[in-house]
Amino acid sequence: MRVSVEWTAACLPADDRQGEVTLDMASDVPRWIENKSGSIVGPGKFATYSWSNAVNNNKWLLVVCMTIVFMQLQCLAQTAAPLPQSAPPAVQRGEDTSIPPSIALSPAVVMARGTFGQGLTQLLTLSNKTGTEFAFEMEANDVLVKDGKRIFVPAGETEHSIAATAIFSQKLVVVKPNSSATVEVRITIPPETQVRAVVAMFKGTNKIQTAGSAVGMTASLGSLITFNLTPNIKLQPEAVRVSPATDTANLTISQWIANVGTEPVLPEGLAAVLSAKGALVGKSPFESKRLLPGERLEFTAEYSDQLPPGEYKAMCSFQFEGKTLTSDASFKVP
Repeated sequence: MRVSVEWTAACLPADDRQGEVTLDMASDVPRWIENKSGSIVGPGKFATYSWSNAVNNNKWLLVVCMTIVFMQLQCLAQTAAPLPQSAPPAVQRGEDTSIPPSIALSPAVVMARGTFGQGLTQLLTLSNKTGTEFAFEMEANDVLVKDGKRIFVPAGETEHSIAATAIFSQKLVVVKPNSSATVEVRITIPPETQVRAVVAMFKGTNKIQTAGSAVGMTASLGSLITFNLTPNIKLQPEAVRVSPATDTANLTISQWIANVGTEPVLPEGLAAVLSAKGALVGKSPFESKRLLPGERLEFTAEYSDQLPPGEYKAMCSFQFEGKTLTSDASFKVP
């Protein structure tokens, strides 16, 4: 009996911090899932970050950030007996055993600013810090928002597709153990399009046998590329909600925000707690999330200090593209 199961993981916990993401491949087919806050939960260590600065070229302002790493795991339950456990796997010569095996893609996100008809050239580097050879096929997908959630659409299936213009310097890529490979992708923005994001994907083609198990998997990693093409940037906030602290949870301040404009937005937010007289009691940052056009997400901040009984006001402030969005709500601590 053959059973095929596929997981898709997106929106890592530090969704919009600058840097590079590293996925840990050491555990046996971890069940990566996306929870309500947009982070990935499961066994093992999933992400490390290394910081990088903004990069300028003639036509685009490119800001390397960390956001979606799109990973698909296809698992086949096989009838073969499990692999023997009598001896540990041999260590390859020159392999650094202090570094956990992982594969990493950099940059994980590119934010581009320009106009219709312009072109973008970007280098993507995949590092293989494992003892296994990986084979990939390069492909591009448009990233759209449908019913409030992101979907990946194959190149050319969307009207005025940006992904359809993607040209890769290599179509097939093989990354040897403990090495890296770099691929150049060239993208041209159509004269007219509603698409504002694509994912340039290293799509895994070889099945990897996991240690101590008869389950194999293939892995695909992608870099998100977003495009800001017009000044139509607009966020629509909803009511601020305050959840009181309990014996097992901190006080939380949350707010749903929708991107009702046509451009991607990366808001940076802060929640402040004010006394009844308006004095600042404390503050806490909101988790960072990117909003594509049409997307609606909940932003949450935790306040860990204990508040004495009294009347308070929660004030939420978000900064984006030189604008400020402010909302507030009163609450009482009994």
